[in-house]
Amino acid sequence: MNSILNNIRRIFTDDGRNDRDFTDQESRLQTARAALLVEADELKRAAESLADIIKARA
Repeated sequence: MNSILNNIRRIFTDDGRNDRDFTDQESRLQTARAALLVEADELKRAAESLADIIKARA
């Protein structure tokens, strides 16, 4: 019960001091996500090409 009250108190008294700035990490994550999306798209195209080659041989 005390933990719930402490969390409610933190919500109302938090003024943002000592907050961490994650801007750099977020930008690196967005860059990595974009690169992963590109790689996933290339992998999808390669898989489709391989499936077409296998179908052509059958």
